[in-house]
Amino acid sequence: MARLKTLAAALAAVTLGGLVTVATPSAASAEDAMCRTTRGSSDFYPGPSASATYDSTFHNSVAIPAGLLDGHYVPQGLAYWNNFSGTDDVLLISAYHDGNGNGTPDGPSAVFGVWLSGSHRGESLGRMLIPQTHAGGIAVAGGYVYVGGEGIVRYWSTSTVHSVLAAANNSHTYTPRDTQDVAGKASFLGTQGGYVWTGDFSATSHQSMWRYRPTSNGSLTYTNTKRWVPAKTQGMTTVGSRFVFATSYGRNDRGNVWVRPTSFTGDITDGTSFCMRAPSMIEGLAYGSSNGNAHVWALYESGAYTYDKGLDDPDNPIRNIHWADGSTLAGLYGQSD
Repeated sequence: MARLKTLAAALAAVTLGGLVTVATPSAASAEDAMCRTTRGSSDFYPGPSASATYDSTFHNSVAIPAGLLDGHYVPQGLAYWNNFSGTDDVLLISAYHDGNGNGTPDGPSAVFGVWLSGSHRGESLGRMLIPQTHAGGIAVAGGYVYVGGEGIVRYWSTSTVHSVLAAANNSHTYTPRDTQDVAGKASFLGTQGGYVWTGDFSATSHQSMWRYRPTSNGSLTYTNTKRWVPAKTQGMTTVGSRFVFATSYGRNDRGNVWVRPTSFTGDITDGTSFCMRAPSMIEGLAYGSSNGNAHVWALYESGAYTYDKGLDDPDNPIRNIHWADGSTLAGLYGQSD
């Protein structure tokens, strides 16, 4: 994902509230030099342990759909859909297609589903083809499914997505109900209650994310709320009063999971965040309460053919989604790292 994302020198976005002018973020303060790095002895994912803290906080969840990985799609964004069918929940994964494995989208992108609860837990739900995009983030909010990338958020009604995913896969590419330019590049999406956050990726400097409110027709209204995000941010979610960020860059470098209060408006420093090392190539995050358990789920792109094909393979070629207890993860903020 990282090699496809670029930082624009000046960013502008059109929202329902008018033109939002976004200044280029400065290099900001240094990355957290005190991130917990001590390795553990994980046995639930391949490759070396990322950190003892990650290994004791996260656990294996459902597998990334085989049709996604075997079909040469690269997973990017992750979203939780409560009560998709009755009381059964699903996770949605946005992914771009990369048939020749060179890291460049080369056909329709897709939204995949996997059952998270109920009698079909762990089974693939289905796939909906969408117009080609890097599909860096996905979110479910206000009766719509949003997919971000290239400075645009595309959206479909949840009823449309539900009907497509519940049916047999087909080769039709589903045009979004509409698209909207947003602040930044929409490199990742995340949620906070009924809000949608969209943010920027940079391999070298802290960036920003912006909060939007979905309207009844699916369009997004900027709420004049903006926050800093760490360098290399690939995904985010919110657990109560805490933001959780996933950062990574490079197949042979460990990623990070960050926890930070949602109220903090200043730049990210060691004193205003908690950080632990995570396996390589972490991507989207999602949060929700499934079967009465409030979890954060983490997605990895390292199991995709693009990266895991026998040539300089990732340190951690992960083909399962991971989960952490939400309160446990949020509670790490304030501990020494």
